[in-house]
Amino acid sequence: MKTISKNFLLLIFALFTCAYGWSNDLPVLPYPQTAKVSSEAISFPSQLRIQFQGIDKASADRLLTVWNDFSRTNNNKLASSSLSVSLINNKIKSVLAAEGITDLDKIGKEGYVIIINHKRRLIVANTETGLFYGLQTVKQLTRAGWNKAVTITDWPSFEHRVIYDDISRGPIPTMDYFKQQIERMAELKLNYLSFYIEHVVQPVSYPDFAPANGKLTIAQIRELSAYAAKFHMQLIGSFQSFGHFEKILALPKYKSMGETSTLISPRDPEARKFLASVIGELCDAFSAPYFNVNCDETFDLGKGRSKEYVDSVGPAKFYADHLKFLYDVVKAKGKRMMMWGDVALQHEEVLDMLPKDVIYLTWEYGDKKSFDPWILPFKKRGLEFMVCPGILNSYRMFPDMAMAKANINGFLEEGKKNGSTGAFTTIWDDGGTYLFAGDWYGVYVAADKSWNVSDKFESTLDKRFSITAHQSDDDNYVKALFKLMELRGVEMTYNLNDQLWHQKILPDSGKQLIINNASVPQAAAILQEAVNFINAANAKINLSDIDALKYAIGQYQLIVDTRKVVEAVVKQYAQAASLAPQEPRQAQTLLNASVKAVSELGERYLRHAEWFRKSWLRENQEYWLDKAFEPYAKKIRDLEVLKLSLQFAAVSASERSIPAPSSLRLNVAVSDRFYFKNWMLGGPFPLDDKKEFPAFIYSSNKEYDKPPSPGDFTHYLGKTYRWQKFSSTDGGIIDLDDNYKNPLAVSGYAYCLVNSPKNSSVKGFLMANDEVEVFCNGEKVFSGMGGSAQQEAVVTLPLKEGVNHVLLKLKKRDNRPWSFTFRMQEDLSITNHKHKYTLNAKDKVYEAD
Repeated sequence: MKTISKNFLLLIFALFTCAYGWSNDLPVLPYPQTAKVSSEAISFPSQLRIQFQGIDKASADRLLTVWNDFSRTNNNKLASSSLSVSLINNKIKSVLAAEGITDLDKIGKEGYVIIINHKRRLIVANTETGLFYGLQTVKQLTRAGWNKAVTITDWPSFEHRVIYDDISRGPIPTMDYFKQQIERMAELKLNYLSFYIEHVVQPVSYPDFAPANGKLTIAQIRELSAYAAKFHMQLIGSFQSFGHFEKILALPKYKSMGETSTLISPRDPEARKFLASVIGELCDAFSAPYFNVNCDETFDLGKGRSKEYVDSVGPAKFYADHLKFLYDVVKAKGKRMMMWGDVALQHEEVLDMLPKDVIYLTWEYGDKKSFDPWILPFKKRGLEFMVCPGILNSYRMFPDMAMAKANINGFLEEGKKNGSTGAFTTIWDDGGTYLFAGDWYGVYVAADKSWNVSDKFESTLDKRFSITAHQSDDDNYVKALFKLMELRGVEMTYNLNDQLWHQKILPDSGKQLIINNASVPQAAAILQEAVNFINAANAKINLSDIDALKYAIGQYQLIVDTRKVVEAVVKQYAQAASLAPQEPRQAQTLLNASVKAVSELGERYLRHAEWFRKSWLRENQEYWLDKAFEPYAKKIRDLEVLKLSLQFAAVSASERSIPAPSSLRLNVAVSDRFYFKNWMLGGPFPLDDKKEFPAFIYSSNKEYDKPPSPGDFTHYLGKTYRWQKFSSTDGGIIDLDDNYKNPLAVSGYAYCLVNSPKNSSVKGFLMANDEVEVFCNGEKVFSGMGGSAQQEAVVTLPLKEGVNHVLLKLKKRDNRPWSFTFRMQEDLSITNHKHKYTLNAKDKVYEAD
């Protein structure tokens, strides 16, 4: 009877192996450094009676608690057997030698050895941490129904394996979700978690700048640090200490500390007191021996109230002096200072001015052929650095996992070759509407590469992800994910940019809207395939991942279907208007069909909005939810008003006339032309007494009279202006009235970059209500009226190979609408990211920022 039971169990395990498709590849993530799989079949344990040897009771209790938590939730209740868990001693070394273990000197503080066969079942390591990581591997094998003898010797490629989550640009997790993140990341052998923090902490010394409904208190940080320690993870403290300070400086109490509206002032005594106090409290609360002062992207460096001083000493010294101050604050708390490396790479002399034990976090999020520019300046000076890839959320509707995967693999491989001490993977939430449940695939990729930088196991990653993340016998989640990534290359959804979500579905009253639906069929086909895959995903754990991807696919489908409905309603309304005088019943039939379509669409938005709300609150505090919800609220309102207006029009049709389309906000132009939606705007500058444009091209100040970057300054007649990014939500109509609040007797500047593959002369088509001047690479190429509602003005642009600078100067002299549209000849293939346009690119180019 015992023999029959044993054979039956082995048969069950064999079926598990067949189902999951595993041969000699282990269903674990990250993949071990060395693993030997035997053909010897065993009844691999799903519940363990752990026999601790040579371990103190406190350590044994901690490890047993973690294992028991897993055992209670594991569904594979197939067998029960003993597993010896012990620290390495001379006796253990003899056992390992007999098993042919030769890499024992490599396992260090975090490595481990696993031997599970008919003769032995053991995990050994030099430390409790190593044993913990060994148990994580056994946990994954158990969950997967593994049934072969295996010997593993394992250790990490990187000493520091970090996930860095942005909690200041919208979503900030609840305490429960923070703890879920810690537990799940610990299983992946990630040993540090950190957060990007601008204003969402509440120190005791300055308790009034954190949002009331979204923050971490000092007590909560201490609680999370203690919780992380149970899972052999430390929390690295962080506080933005120079740039990106606009949220705190916007508060009246702290405004005086500003160098500009975005930079805290390094020379202000109150600012220094503030930073020393807040950073000191955070250093005490976060558990890791490091503290990140950030200090990245100081765009206004040398442009604020200390400009005269900066001009005298140079921006490098000004920057370095502030970092030295922060260094002393952090060091006084017994921590090592971390900082982002981007400003130091722009001013390399900074690297020679700072203490040599600073840790530089060098970041780049693109798929680069070489990462030398982000590595070699630190390496050649013998400075400690960590490479920082990214899981690309920024201003996207879903993370660009294709780019993230390539970026993580490439950057970590080059970082390891060149001496990086850490893999510091970032997750940025610029845009503020993200669910962390959509980020987990990227986290698993980062964890896999951080622990084992070899590329030998990348081919099995998706299968290993499916089983470890979802206990799934298929990879349909991954297939759905990368099917969604195909939207990156579709014109309407290019680069997954979230501007698509913010596009209006109806124009504002008295305005116009352009809809380009040329890409709708292609996008719809991709989304249907993604739906088929995600609906077939057979996940058993972490179901919120599946839900988040379903939500993202559904959000795209909602946009596609909205565009189709709006186009159909516009056409049906025009047809109804022509029919109403002679065939009022046919007109009513058309209008009622439109009412039904709009009503059903509105109901879909309501359901999808509630889905988003529940998903958000499942992870996050309430902070920012109202802002993230605004696009839903506006679209729902617009559809409800349109439905009521169409109902009224249907009643009116019985009287043989219906209202003008503009009264229903149906003045929508459906076009297949590519209009430039993204510009940088400068001004508005006053016109002189003769109503002439300012004589300069970019600025009357020679220092700034050059092609601008976002945030750059322009000076004119004693006043300072700033170049700002602008994205049309009207389908390519650039509404300067709305942006500048209806000024008179002014000129506005619009700037973009056009990348051309060769020297060529191309036609641009411009429509504006007043005079326009157009410059290409600093040379005026057009001056006159910008066309009319019936005919666009033709502008010939002499483009050179490479990057071209296009600038429009547009007048506003009376009460006519101040807006413009710009496009190029139809035979050009155009892609864009922000205000950068590329013509006839041989390959799709996806931007990381």
